[in-house]
Amino acid sequence: MDWQRLTYQPVATFELRPSNTTKTGGKTLLCPTPYTIKMALLDKAIRLNGLDWAVAQFPMIRDLEVWLRPPDQVAVNRTFQKILRPGKGAAWISTIAMREFCMQAGTLEIALGIPTEADVLRDEIRLLASAINYFGQRGSFAQLVDHRADDGPPVGFVDVNGPPQGLQMGYLQRMDNMAPDATFDDVSAFNPRGKGGRVAYNVVFPYRLLAHASNHTVWAWEGENI
Repeated sequence: MDWQRLTYQPVATFELRPSNTTKTGGKTLLCPTPYTIKMALLDKAIRLNGLDWAVAQFPMIRDLEVWLRPPDQVAVNRTFQKILRPGKGAAWISTIAMREFCMQAGTLEIALGIPTEADVLRDEIRLLASAINYFGQRGSFAQLVDHRADDGPPVGFVDVNGPPQGLQMGYLQRMDNMAPDATFDDVSAFNPRGKGGRVAYNVVFPYRLLAHASNHTVWAWEGENI
């Protein structure tokens, strides 16, 4: 397996709700999930190289290993917004919804383990990664600032491909990933019968609580020290 390390600099607030919630809840994760990262790569593969190329490379994208090193500090800001939603008696109903936004201090680093047989995808990773300008909700902008090859999973990164083994301390975040048997039609937004092709589980990140109040929570990365 070949490893590529991508470093992104957040340039806006980050927002991505857990896959088992609705937009009414408005909670956010602290960083993107493997499913989100792979879908971003798939989207750019379609836009840059065409649908046929992306479909052919989908099994390789699906089987990527993903390790993460989120930003050093993350401040989760909570706010309430007035929104309009469809109603039964009226076209729109005015209501209140809670929203969370992450302010990230530091870079988001992603280590991708690419199957050895995926020569075509490995040669295109840098181009696809440089074309990605947001993860999660649209507007969660980030810029690729570094790309390098690695011998293996970098030290200090967290394996987010499945649930952790054994008891760990830190911040528990819900993750999702592409199912091992997922097909392109399963994840396609244009397929009304698509099953989503995802699996969900929890991952522990070594974050320590720095501050908490009614409208914000601040987390700091502790790595091996937590």
